[in-house]
Amino acid sequence: MPRGVQRTMAFSFAALILFIPANIFPILSMSRLGHKSESTIWEGVVDLWSSGTQGIAILVLLCSIVIPLAKILGLFYVCATWKKQPPFLNSLLLRFIEIIGRWSMLDVFLVAILVALIKLGSIATVKPELGIVAFACVVVLTMLASANFDSRMLWLHRKQIA
Repeated sequence: MPRGVQRTMAFSFAALILFIPANIFPILSMSRLGHKSESTIWEGVVDLWSSGTQGIAILVLLCSIVIPLAKILGLFYVCATWKKQPPFLNSLLLRFIEIIGRWSMLDVFLVAILVALIKLGSIATVKPELGIVAFACVVVLTMLASANFDSRMLWLHRKQIA
């Protein structure tokens, strides 16, 4: 197995492992007037939905849970089938992973945290928690996994067989 495939599998596996704490642990905690509250990504989606902002809830759900998981699973699939699938199918999947990967970027969360810090600076204290660190690691690891898979290998392997 080529090194690029091995590295992609390793980065994807690490991202999958960190995907669990990223979604289980709180991403931020807020203390206001002695009352502390923490929220996970899922709790944020539920709160947004119940507060009447379903569009934003769906966007957060897609960008924070669905797309990163789809990217990780897609990378696993490409690594597992790089010899078996026709090259154009895996190339299309890699292109799709690249496109959806842009939507799972960390800046969505950083902007949300910065807005909270700016708006609530004197009223409340907002602290990033373990979940946001794990989520940032998932984003970085999936970016590294995508960057390490050389799509030219799909076509070179096919030429060697023919």
